[in-house]
Amino acid sequence: MSGRISRREARQQAFELIFEMSFTDMSVESIIQLAGAARDFEASAYARHTAEEVYDRREELDGYIARFSRGRNFRRLSRVVLAALRLAIYEILYVKELDARISINEAIELTKKFSGQDEASFVHGVLGGFMKAYESGEIVPVEKQAAKDGDSAE
Repeated sequence: MSGRISRREARQQAFELIFEMSFTDMSVESIIQLAGAARDFEASAYARHTAEEVYDRREELDGYIARFSRGRNFRRLSRVVLAALRLAIYEILYVKELDARISINEAIELTKKFSGQDEASFVHGVLGGFMKAYESGEIVPVEKQAAKDGDSAE
């Protein structure tokens, strides 16, 4: 694969890497190397960076997912749903040049593509609840919270 790819394609690559990370403790780089050998996969810079960031922030992201997954036990969520939610919440919190609605829509579309409409509806509900809390200021990304706590300590 060569040349520039669209943000949508890069996001799907990130989704695939995040999904594959849920099966192993291998590094993102190792997963990319194996995928490249197995199926001619060449990760974009966006996919690589995003997958690494999601991996590093998974505790924070999973906390939000568990909080807004009303009616479902976090441990019973499918890996497709988990990957889509981790990606969308990461983008909403940390990729400022992206409109949150695009991240949400793409997460729903990826879930439909890889899992089906029922799971996509669930993803939509979780992200809807998350966005209400985020827009109200109830949710503050960990980095901003740490800076805010540091300011108040002085």
